[in-house]
Amino acid sequence: MKDFAPGQRWTYRTRPGEETSTLLVLGRDQNAEGLVAVSLKVEDISLRPPIGGTITELQHAPFAEEVLRQSVLELLQENVALPADLGSYEAWRLAFETGEVGAFDLALADTLDLIDRATGQQPPSPEHPLFTKTNLRIIEPATEEVPNSPIPQGRRGQA
Repeated sequence: MKDFAPGQRWTYRTRPGEETSTLLVLGRDQNAEGLVAVSLKVEDISLRPPIGGTITELQHAPFAEEVLRQSVLELLQENVALPADLGSYEAWRLAFETGEVGAFDLALADTLDLIDRATGQQPPSPEHPLFTKTNLRIIEPATEEVPNSPIPQGRRGQA
């Protein structure tokens, strides 16, 4: 598979109903810990914000390169003009290089589902991969049942 580079347009394993969606590579960056992230513009999607309407694209979404490789299918174009405003990407890149922020580490379609649920005010279930990620660090495990907690008792304290 070809290395990711700015200006590439790829197809990917989409969510149902978004088969025409593509992603545009905005940049490829590496932080001090060696994590490589690829920043994307995701086009032709359908997210439902709580205020109504539809969001049809994400202007910037950073993904761990190894996870993104599992989502992409075909390189459609190279040397596509990048958006004129890359402010959110540049702000993220500076924070990423210093280790202040990270990148999504779920498949692209799964991440869009998670965003859709969050913006649609439908929180993910406690069984969602977000709650079982190994990058979560729990400082002090819960020792008693917490009322109305979204995390089942058997899951608390496991990182």
